[in-house]
Amino acid sequence: MIVESLIGGLIIGFFVSYFLLRFFDKIPTKNPILKSVILSFIALIIVTILIEVPSSFLTTSDVLHVFVIGAMFNVLRILALGIVIGYLHVRLNGRALHRQYEV
Repeated sequence: MIVESLIGGLIIGFFVSYFLLRFFDKIPTKNPILKSVILSFIALIIVTILIEVPSSFLTTSDVLHVFVIGAMFNVLRILALGIVIGYLHVRLNGRALHRQYEV
């Protein structure tokens, strides 16, 4: 279970980072952290529809309870992932701008 979450988080992190770098100017806000959180919530919606909904219906008779608990864990995990990716983008972009003005 932990390894599956780690692999899923790495895959989601890769796609959020890729789309943040690829479509940075097309995402409708100026703050990179907010941009990555928006992309993370899009990934959360996709993961919830593709993975969470079918798995909660197949596992138990208490469908709503299992779905809400799983969704809350994913909301916290993917929100933290978006914040960290946005923060790292700010740090890396800040270094690049600082090096550009040193020359």
